[in-house]
This record gives sequence, C-alpha cells and structure tokens, in this order.
Amino acid sequence: MIVGGGIGGLSTALSLHAAGLDCVVVEAARTLRPLGVGINLQPHAVRELTELGLGDALAGLGVETTFMTFADRHGNVILSLPRGRKAG
Repeated sequence: MIVGGGIGGLSTALSLHAAGLDCVVVEAARTLRPLGVGINLQPHAVRELTELGLGDALAGLGVETTFMTFADRHGNVILSLPRGRKAG
C-alpha cells in the first residue's frame, strides 16, 4: 500500500509495477487535479522518470532550468548561477 498520490507515491507505484509487484495507492483527495504549482526536478529524478517511460511527456511539459537565482526579501538579485545546459 502506498499512501499519497503525489509525485512520490505515483512514481513509487510505477516503479513497483515495472518490477512486477502489485500495489494500491490511497489518496485523501477525492479527485486528482493540477494545483498550478511547479516543482524543480534534479537530474537524478529526471533519470528515474525517464526510466519509467515518462521522459517524452516530461520534456513536453517541463521548462528546463537555466539559472538559479538568489534574491533578498525585496526581490533584489544577490547571485545568479547558470544551471543545466547553460552551465555546460
């Protein structure tokens, strides 16, 4: 049994299914719907999702990270560092 139908729970269910193991996902929400928020996936997470057959869908929906920016509480940029392909 997997408790939670978020990205972690559903990814776990896909991994177990790929390994030939049955599981049940339980979720408190009555319906799954987009929340309008974004998440930052690190390279190892993208690799795992790609191995689960989700690479093309992820590439079609995702926005590749190009910079990581640190700002103060007023929005003034303190530091901006290239990331992903921009970092080489």
